Amino acid sequence: MSRKSALLALTAIWVWQVPVASAQDEPADEGGPEAAAEMDEDGDIVVYGTRLKGQLVIDQPPLAEYDEADIAAFGANSIADVIAAIAPATDSGARGGRGGGRPVFLINGIRVSSWREFRSYPPESVAKVEVFPEEVAQRFGYSPDQRVVNIVLKPNFQALTAEVEYEQPEDGGYSRNEQELTWLRIGEKGRLNLNLDVEDRSLLTEAERGLTTPGAEDQAQFRSLVSDTMAVQLEANYARAVIESGTSFSLNGTVNYGESLSLSGLATDGVTVLERRGESDSYSAGLTVNQPFGAWNATFTSDNTYANSQTEIDRNDASGFDTARSRTYTTVNKATLNGFPLQLPAGELSTTLDLGFDWKRIESEDTRADEDFGLTRRRLNAGLTVAAPIARRGGPLGAIGDVTLVATGGVEDLSDFGTLANWSLGANWSPFDNLNLSATRIWREVAPSLTNLGSPLIEELNATVFDYRTGDTVLATLVTGGNPNLAAETQADWKFGANWGLPFWDDARLNVDYGINRSRDVTSTPAFSSAFEEAFPDRVTRDAAGDLLAIDRRPLTLYETRSRILSFGFNVRGQIGKEPERSERRGGPPQGGGEDAARRGGPGGGSGGGGFDPARMEAIRVAFCKVPEGETPDLSQIPEQFRTRLLDENGNPDPEKIAAARQRFCGAEAEQRGERFAAMRAAICADPPKLDGLPEQMLARLKGEDGEIDPAKLAALRERMCSAQGGAQEGEQGQRRGRGGMMRMFGGGNSQDTRPRYFLSLNHNITLENEVLLSQTGPLFDQLNGFVLGSGAIPRHSARLEGGIFWEGYGLRLSGNYVGDAVVRGGDFPGSSDLFFDDLATFDIRLFANLGEVFETEDGWMKDLRLAFLIDNVFDARRRITDETGEVPAAYDPLRIDPTGRYLGIDIRKAF
Repeated sequence: MSRKSALLALTAIWVWQVPVASAQDEPADEGGPEAAAEMDEDGDIVVYGTRLKGQLVIDQPPLAEYDEADIAAFGANSIADVIAAIAPATDSGARGGRGGGRPVFLINGIRVSSWREFRSYPPESVAKVEVFPEEVAQRFGYSPDQRVVNIVLKPNFQALTAEVEYEQPEDGGYSRNEQELTWLRIGEKGRLNLNLDVEDRSLLTEAERGLTTPGAEDQAQFRSLVSDTMAVQLEANYARAVIESGTSFSLNGTVNYGESLSLSGLATDGVTVLERRGESDSYSAGLTVNQPFGAWNATFTSDNTYANSQTEIDRNDASGFDTARSRTYTTVNKATLNGFPLQLPAGELSTTLDLGFDWKRIESEDTRADEDFGLTRRRLNAGLTVAAPIARRGGPLGAIGDVTLVATGGVEDLSDFGTLANWSLGANWSPFDNLNLSATRIWREVAPSLTNLGSPLIEELNATVFDYRTGDTVLATLVTGGNPNLAAETQADWKFGANWGLPFWDDARLNVDYGINRSRDVTSTPAFSSAFEEAFPDRVTRDAAGDLLAIDRRPLTLYETRSRILSFGFNVRGQIGKEPERSERRGGPPQGGGEDAARRGGPGGGSGGGGFDPARMEAIRVAFCKVPEGETPDLSQIPEQFRTRLLDENGNPDPEKIAAARQRFCGAEAEQRGERFAAMRAAICADPPKLDGLPEQMLARLKGEDGEIDPAKLAALRERMCSAQGGAQEGEQGQRRGRGGMMRMFGGGNSQDTRPRYFLSLNHNITLENEVLLSQTGPLFDQLNGFVLGSGAIPRHSARLEGGIFWEGYGLRLSGNYVGDAVVRGGDFPGSSDLFFDDLATFDIRLFANLGEVFETEDGWMKDLRLAFLIDNVFDARRRITDETGEVPAAYDPLRIDPTGRYLGIDIRKAF
């Protein structure tokens, strides 16, 4: 038998059994895109497979995952847009907003220095995106308050993309434009990315919305609703891998410059326009180094930034302007060591050790202050995370399912706050394959940020404020800045979660989180309300007549806060309609065994509709078998999905994997396995089948309960073994599960499936409790009932939606936000009034067309050209806020709260 025939046999799609992966290997995906079939000593055909390189291998399943086709359906221009499209899945609702909003990011399963390192990458460079719950962050040296997003990049990619955007409100008044140029190259040894982004937005005044402010009716044209801004960003990213040592590193450099201008009316002379002018620039550099040490893996990240800002504020008496300057120096460094030091009965013990060094300094100057202000913080931290498998299906205590305990402990020393500690203990239980339950207890001490401690004092003159005491809209001074007297916060939380893969809906997951948050000595930036004035009367300045003059909104310390949040998430992706018949996909009649197979040149042979591509297989055989042993074959001749299986975690050729592939495809054992497979296939596909020569184990699988050959099982086996079409069906079923198939890799697969593709991500949060206690003995402020000390009214319900559909080059993406109704109490003063906030639902639509695909052209100017139209706030919805009489106070005029309304835009993107 020729080596070419042996290779055909080895790459057969039929999956008779899948061996259990060893503890050191990644789990096998049946029929996956990187699978390779071979025959064991018992005559059974087995298929070995791996996940995409860079996918996470952990106990907890992802909350959501998106493959290459899903990402294409987003119509995104960058990875930043992709993250925005899956925002409902990445939201940490049950942690009460303790996280910074943005999740923890990994690239190919490895920590990165910062978001800057990859945000501008084009979405076409992404093979897969996985979203994991907050507890997974602990395994990478982070605290469990943000979800984890793992982005798996393609091993080979190159593109230059240019993008131009123009946007403005339907009512006009101002506009925004942006130009962006991005180049990315991902190769076998590394990647390089360059990005230039320029953005400009014009000014919008009260006069352009027909608004007036009580006490300044003639100043509408000198009061801004939207600031005039301009920003420029230049970014460079470089990553490299050293094949010999397994070391990989990445570098990032970013430069930002921005300007802003806002108007605050007229000075006391009635002539001079009061301006607030801002200018800022920042310089950032990041480094990531990853190094394997045997069974351990070490990662070091460093993120360094210098930021400088200057604000000029015109004086109300028209005597000139005051200047507030701020300079910030930051370096954040973390090293982690991951490994599996101990084999337990139920699996390996996972260990993560993290060490960190941070340093930050803020310097502020203000011409209104007597002296300059400066704060410095040095932070040393260390932590240990241990994940211990307690039970595994098919192993110890397997009857109860998979159970893993995760414990963390850490300590940090701050130069300005001393020693702080943290710990957590969690359990993950999967009683069934599609259900995961978790419970986590989190306790930690947190110091207030240097920004809250040391920001420069800034006074915003003539700000429009609603005075709850009088029910009037007035002009007052808002004071913002830092507070050096803040205390360290102590957090004690519970989080319970359930993640269920719906058995009746492919690729659909429902997750529910319940969080109980308790904090002591909480840093809060307050909003003006009757409750705030009652609790902190010295922060509100009034004249002798009781008229409001100024509000001090600098951060303060609250004795205790309590909250409980229930969060629901639903994520699904798929295709609409019935899958086309195989004959439609192949352009020919269904194919089977027997005489049909003979007309095609034998079982599974011939090119008349078979799924195997002999030319590609011969290219693989040549690539592996014609190159001297020890040298790296030309992997460019190998299909991409199979080539990915031969690369290490850094995207470089792995010598051990290449050697194993050579042995499997070129060695004498490959010849023997191929001959055994061919003989077995000939026996099964004969008419009638010749079963006497089959291995005993295979005969046992073909028998029914009565011990006789089951005709249905035999027919199914003949369909798989004797028809290339049957193999294609098996591969495509795996493809629908998001795993791909070998038939597609070698020229077959569902290439003509033109069904519409959709995705939907929905998150809904219910706030069950939100209270503030000012001291051990009270008073207690129920913020859900309107006694608000923090920022703004607090609704019980909020939701976020992202969904879309993509079909033959056309796409639609729908984004939705919902905020429930809420109330802010006005107090018991004569003339005071409660404020009632109606609920609000807004929807944004993005329509796009890939013109090259629409017009079926792969050449010319339309190739890789996308045209998109956006409509934000489609229904021009604005929140309505009324007092007790049903009137809308001037400070809460819907046009003042949201001067933009319905927003229109056009985006043109071209890839070269």
